[in-house]
Amino acid sequence: MEWKVKTFDQITRDELWAIYYARVQTFVVEQKRPYQEVDDVDFNALHIWAEEDGKLLAYARVFHGEDHTTFGRVLTTPAARGKGLGKKLIEKVLEEIDEHFNHPRVEIDSQDDKENFYAKFGFKAVGDVYTFHQTPHIKMILEK
Repeated sequence: MEWKVKTFDQITRDELWAIYYARVQTFVVEQKRPYQEVDDVDFNALHIWAEEDGKLLAYARVFHGEDHTTFGRVLTTPAARGKGLGKKLIEKVLEEIDEHFNHPRVEIDSQDDKENFYAKFGFKAVGDVYTFHQTPHIKMILEK
């Protein structure tokens, strides 16, 4: 398995296709949420993914918020689920945040059912559950 970390301009055509395919498969098709999944954030994000034999297994993007760093579009593909890759992905995301971003706070909008997963990394839920793209979410913060 190989980790890749690239800006939008560094991503190849085939890599971009694999990223968008996995994101739409996960967030639009599997989760039955029709929304504009591909957006302008991609242009300024740092894209992080794991692949093996040319196949994307896990993905997330990291970018600047107003006064914090954030990440999203966190996924593992169906073939890679249940193998601990989600944990490795978040560890890699936090490592890249330390290396490339200069904010002491990481703030995410987590799907509500993933709150316990992110708590294992030190994230704390703040505020009430809210709906974002037809799915319950909660804001979570990690103070570094």
